[in-house]
Amino acid sequence: MKKLAVIYITTVLILLLVTGCRKFLDLQPQSEISDPTYWQTKKDFQLAANWFYANTLDDPNYNDNMSDISFGTGVDAVSSGTNVAPEQDGNWDNAYRDIRNANKLILQGENASIKEQIAAYLGEGYFFRAYDYFKLVRLFGGVPLINKVLLPSDPEVYEARAARAVVIDSILSDLDRAIGYLPAKPDAETGRICKEAALALKARICLFEGTWRKYHGAGDADVLLDEAVTASKKVIDSKAYSLYTGKGAESYRYLFIDQTSEDNPESIIAKKYRLNINPNGFIYGVSWGNLNPTKKIADMYLCADGLPIGKSSLFKGYDSCRSEYYNRDPRMTQSLILPAKSIIRPQYDTYRPQWPGVDNNRNINSGYMLYKFISEVPTPGPNATGPFDWNVLRYAEVLLIYAEARFERNGAISDADLDLSVNALRDRVNMPHLTNALVNQNGLDMRTEIRRERTVELAFEGFRWDDLRRWKTAETELPQSVLSIKVTGTQWSLKTITIDGSSYASKFYNSPANQLENGFKLLQPGSQRSFNAQKNYLLPLPTKQVSLNDQLEQNPGW
Repeated sequence: MKKLAVIYITTVLILLLVTGCRKFLDLQPQSEISDPTYWQTKKDFQLAANWFYANTLDDPNYNDNMSDISFGTGVDAVSSGTNVAPEQDGNWDNAYRDIRNANKLILQGENASIKEQIAAYLGEGYFFRAYDYFKLVRLFGGVPLINKVLLPSDPEVYEARAARAVVIDSILSDLDRAIGYLPAKPDAETGRICKEAALALKARICLFEGTWRKYHGAGDADVLLDEAVTASKKVIDSKAYSLYTGKGAESYRYLFIDQTSEDNPESIIAKKYRLNINPNGFIYGVSWGNLNPTKKIADMYLCADGLPIGKSSLFKGYDSCRSEYYNRDPRMTQSLILPAKSIIRPQYDTYRPQWPGVDNNRNINSGYMLYKFISEVPTPGPNATGPFDWNVLRYAEVLLIYAEARFERNGAISDADLDLSVNALRDRVNMPHLTNALVNQNGLDMRTEIRRERTVELAFEGFRWDDLRRWKTAETELPQSVLSIKVTGTQWSLKTITIDGSSYASKFYNSPANQLENGFKLLQPGSQRSFNAQKNYLLPLPTKQVSLNDQLEQNPGW
């Protein structure tokens, strides 16, 4: 904890340094450090590297609203196919800001007389440059590749887009350098990037790009899938991380709210939050309905026998508000609130029954309410926050990467590899193992089941939209109607609902026909959603950048 506090304090100090000195020196841009007076000591490099932890790592997000498993407080333009090219884009601007800072750290580090002493910080420079370029490729495809410090007069300021494959090669090269410089986890400073974290990021990137190439017909996928298997297996074999099991059967829920990342064996890369320094307001947004689960995700949770709801005799249907939750994967009730369950919610300090879809004071109108991330610490006040870290990359994802990459590379996966990966996650929640026999005997599809496991385990953590795009299924999944609970002929259709002695007036009583589809609550009709496969797999470049740079070509269709 002491080392972690040092990172926070020194990050604040460097931000003060680079913004406060301008008034007196007035010689450097506000966001820069004066090179002639800096880069002299190990502490200088440490301070420079600290900047990335506060500014580059992803914050908690509502990205799953861009997919089919979550619906926010209103219609999402990206998932609806109605987004337009913006003049500016923070993803683009911030990534190149960070890349510029990484370029400076790398330049100074590679030429430092104390290079051996600052090797870990140099490795972080390579790591974060790769992290930002992957963000750009993931969203926009090929982008200008600028791996050196530029002056405003340099012609590379107006660089054309490099081919997607070239940028990916550069990213992987940076990560290999980072792996070479970074210490292994046991030797790394608490809270900092280590060798195994760089391997985990490499595995993520190789799976993303390998499956993108496989399903979009964009080059040799096998090499990248092999790299994803190798990198993820190295992380597994290192035993540097393990699944969080500190709360027994409830461990899945509590891994997001019970532990800070330095105490959580599952956390590989985390964005740090502390109440008195930079509190996490995500729990407040979630409690107000910024991430509302949909029927799509609710139906994906398996029954307790390991079978989908359409194949299991254990599925209890939709007759009551709670019936669909019975005999299901425990991650369902640890991710979605069981109707009328009493919990502590942000802004309150007492337990109260929760009624998804009938709370008129909040934007929870789907009939499903997110439980994942909701704190049990009393947080009264108008803007409730929490101290919980955000897991940017956790060990569960590494296990899922290994399973998917194995299957996508070979078209099959052994039970031994399933036990090493998917079934380790199922063991945590006491679910039956996924096996080849189970798949064959029940008419299942192994690829579908591996993807289901990934979606369920990582639900609402911001992966689904990217997954649909890399699998090239967004064109079929996103244009569909967004549905939630079953209303017609169920307890939800009653004027008053009573469970466990608590009663509420149902928001869905006398629902108009145009708010239902096949008896299910209609959040957005498919007629209002579209996906152009020639256009929507990539986001548009910000128009201001295109107009400033004649060499910068806009993405197709935009």
